[in-house]
Amino acid sequence: MNETLFSISFKELCQVEGIEGELIIEIVEYGIVMPLNMESEQSRYEQWLFDTGAIHWMKKALRLRHDLEIDWVAIAMVIDLMQKKEALQKENSLYKRQLRRFIKKGTRN
Repeated sequence: MNETLFSISFKELCQVEGIEGELIIEIVEYGIVMPLNMESEQSRYEQWLFDTGAIHWMKKALRLRHDLEIDWVAIAMVIDLMQKKEALQKENSLYKRQLRRFIKKGTRN
């Protein structure tokens, strides 16, 4: 259920967000975010396209690096945990909504 609505190119990402290209490459190498077209073997970093949601995680990673001065391995672990937490919260909200509908149906009978 992870749909890509918009994408941004490597060059646009560097320009719009003011992120150095080397930092983006490093963030990708540590698996913090992945380009949409990474599977293509001919895809060089200049041709990478990113889901706009990846920008959110890149900024978080850069903030962690700057504020806490921790290495990329630790940042990758923290981001992974944050992403899992967010996914679980969304799933929990979905279950709560389903439960409310189920309870409402039960009270009508």
